[in-house]
Amino acid sequence: MTDAYIGYDPTLIALSLLVAVTASLAGFYLAARVRTSQGLARKLWWAGGSLVMGLGIWSTHFIGTRAAPVTADLPRDLLPTLVSLTFGVLTSAFALAIVQTRMLGACKMLLGGSVMGVGIALLHYVGIGALHVGGATSYDPLLFMLSIVIAVSGSMGALWLSFRLKLEKGSRISLWKIGSSALVMGVAIAGMVYTAVAAVELPQQGAALQIGATVPDRLAFTIAFVAIGIMLIVLMLSVYDAHLASNNARLAASLRKANYELKALVSRDPLTRLPNRLLLEERLDALLARGGRGPEKEFAVFFVDLDRFKTINDSLGHHIGDELIQQVAARLKVAVRNSDMLARVGGDEFMIVSAENTDKASSAMIAQRIVSSLGKAFQIDDNLIRITTSVGISRYPADGDDKHALMIHADAAMYFAKDAGRNMFKFFESGMISMTEKRARLESRLRDAIDNDALTLAYQPKVNVITGEIAGVEALLRWHDAELGQVTPDEIIPVAEETGLILPIGEWVLKTACQQSMDWHAQGYPLLKMAVNLSAIQLNNRNFVEVVKRVLKETQLPPHCLELELTESAIMQNPDRASMILRRLRKLGIALSIDDFGTGYSNLSQLKRFPISCLKIDRSFTSGVNSDIQDAAIVKAVVALAHSLNLEVVAEGIETQEQLAFIREIKGQQYQGYLCSKALSSEDFQAFLKARFPVNV
Repeated sequence: MTDAYIGYDPTLIALSLLVAVTASLAGFYLAARVRTSQGLARKLWWAGGSLVMGLGIWSTHFIGTRAAPVTADLPRDLLPTLVSLTFGVLTSAFALAIVQTRMLGACKMLLGGSVMGVGIALLHYVGIGALHVGGATSYDPLLFMLSIVIAVSGSMGALWLSFRLKLEKGSRISLWKIGSSALVMGVAIAGMVYTAVAAVELPQQGAALQIGATVPDRLAFTIAFVAIGIMLIVLMLSVYDAHLASNNARLAASLRKANYELKALVSRDPLTRLPNRLLLEERLDALLARGGRGPEKEFAVFFVDLDRFKTINDSLGHHIGDELIQQVAARLKVAVRNSDMLARVGGDEFMIVSAENTDKASSAMIAQRIVSSLGKAFQIDDNLIRITTSVGISRYPADGDDKHALMIHADAAMYFAKDAGRNMFKFFESGMISMTEKRARLESRLRDAIDNDALTLAYQPKVNVITGEIAGVEALLRWHDAELGQVTPDEIIPVAEETGLILPIGEWVLKTACQQSMDWHAQGYPLLKMAVNLSAIQLNNRNFVEVVKRVLKETQLPPHCLELELTESAIMQNPDRASMILRRLRKLGIALSIDDFGTGYSNLSQLKRFPISCLKIDRSFTSGVNSDIQDAAIVKAVVALAHSLNLEVVAEGIETQEQLAFIREIKGQQYQGYLCSKALSSEDFQAFLKARFPVNV
């Protein structure tokens, strides 16, 4: 028997408090790992955490009993000690299970804290009961109940702090908050242990408990250091794992953001931020996957194309064109419904997939809103721009049951709207697809013709009405295709304008005609004024004047021997710009004339603004001057107008002497037509010149 001693061992008290604080600190981090881990990792952290926390609480209990002012033998039967440790592990497992839940309500905290507190109390009192004290052990009721209250209160505090710190999802909490919380919990655990120790009433009127002196207090130190070591190792592992998880979470978030941005780049139009063709087709796939053919399943596909957008883009610049596209997109968003999908699928092309339960009448209303909305002028910088649009509509299931058919049919209907006069919408009808295929084939063959130099020019003379002398010549585009046969300019020009091919074709025509005039002159023929037709797109091209200068320089044709013919509609499309370009051309010495006068938009008040030198009267008027009073009156009025403006007049389509006599009578200056000659190839026209000018050969 050893002597009893009075007073607690301060070293062991400090050691027990250190173990309790370390266990609390480990508990907070382990709770976070259990919350944020998934699958097998969560189960491993839960099991390992339960063992480590249980060991920490039990170690605090063991060291606390060794620090008390009494001593006792270690139990010879280890079963109660193992049961005590088991209560610690189970209590810790229960605590870690609770912290996995998303919310901690008052009832859950009360129930969980009670269970945990009772478990910790059982750990301690079963452990004390395992000690050999030489008699029955009794407890002070007040201190016993106080220890239970401390255990339950401390457990509730542990649960509350665990949720309050919110360590989940990589949140950063300052170390002092974690440390101070762990200190509070450690003090609570140690306080419960020492309250429970103080509750023990000793046998033999408070005499010292009889123990064997074989187990020194260094066993308490050993257990403390082993427990602290294990807890610190697990704590560092949990911190390291949390760091890896945080980095992985940030990496995953970065990857998700990058994937989102990449998908946005792939599936969104960068200029308008509208969905592109990819998203549009996904929407079509989703609608078609639902199946069904009832009225509630009907929907429509709209193909919207801006009329003559290339003219605006080429004449005013791409920055104006881009701004116009953005404003068009904004108006289209307003014109369609929230349930419809609007997408940009090309430079000036948009497509719309309506929601289900859209019948033909509703489709027509949407299309009309689109046409009306885009028909209003656009203000961009100092430019007031007017455009029109052509809309084609296909409907499911009437016009197709797969996305490609619906898109192709909407495209076909849009081209029919263009051919019908533009600024309108058309529903797809049977037979339209053949026209679309023909147009696509024509475009393909035209590209091949340009690449293979298969286009040619024909030349028709202009004749002086009075003398009958050759006053000039007009170059006319001709194309004979091996598959399509003879293709007229009326078929070539619209396709060339829509596809942008008009610019290379126009430059080729200009250069070829100028070079041909110089070639004939080199062979001894008179240098005739060469007339070349222009389209609106050429006129509005920002580089057109430079192109003309380059061609004249390369071919050495004098500028006064070149005449450019334009239609009224080409000039009036953008009058201000047209006036500026024409004045620059006129300053070079180039002659300018209006072709097919009277068939287009005749704004006489605007006509005087332009430096025009000649009016050409269309054959639709001259053909009837001898048989139709109105035609005769129109031709007389045009000639009188030209004379008042000091312009020359060229009458087209003169085929009879009677028609020529009429033009001569009203003082027209020149004519073209079969009466003199049809349009001839370069070789035949040279033979025509040889017959007229034999002395010059």
